[in-house]
Amino acid sequence: MTGLKMCVMMLFHPIVVSEHIKRQRENAPFRRTALALVLSLLILALAVNLFSIYFTHYPLAGVSVRKANLVLECGKLFAPVLTWVLASYAMTTILDGATKMGEAMLYNALTLVPYVVFTVPLVLLSRVLDGGQAGLYGVLTGGLLVWVVALMIIGIKEMNEYSIPKTALVVALSLFTMAVIWATAVLLFTISSQFVTMIREVYYEIIYRL
Repeated sequence: MTGLKMCVMMLFHPIVVSEHIKRQRENAPFRRTALALVLSLLILALAVNLFSIYFTHYPLAGVSVRKANLVLECGKLFAPVLTWVLASYAMTTILDGATKMGEAMLYNALTLVPYVVFTVPLVLLSRVLDGGQAGLYGVLTGGLLVWVVALMIIGIKEMNEYSIPKTALVVALSLFTMAVIWATAVLLFTISSQFVTMIREVYYEIIYRL
């Protein structure tokens, strides 16, 4: 199954994709293809995200173009996906999961296919909608997000051959782990910022006294 075919199948038969990934576990050429596919999907997702920021009709835009911080917007796209991969992989490793890190990364990158495929048409649709139809546009974009999340949950179940209750447990633990990761990152950033500020103030104080 080629990378393009996996992307198409992900829209209609995600379970088939998960089974294919598991069957190719020891296939070295497939691993190289998987790496290229992951990078391609991440780049496409970034491009689509930037397209959405700049071309969504102003009354329906969630982010003002003038106030948009591109680094922050990229972080908002990739941080949840990457921390989900890390957290869910950690939980499946603890709870008798069968998925390897590369497989988890590939499957979760493939879950971005609906976002990549349908965001551009939604943005173009926004050009013919007005502020009074913001609810409709919100439902469509929200439905796209639900689709991506549902694919991620399906991946947890099928890639690790879990029961539904165990899948729910792993998802809950993964979300908790994600929260811990983000809280730790924020704490480290705050501490490092305060430390840098303190060093700068000490430096200026020394310079001033000299």
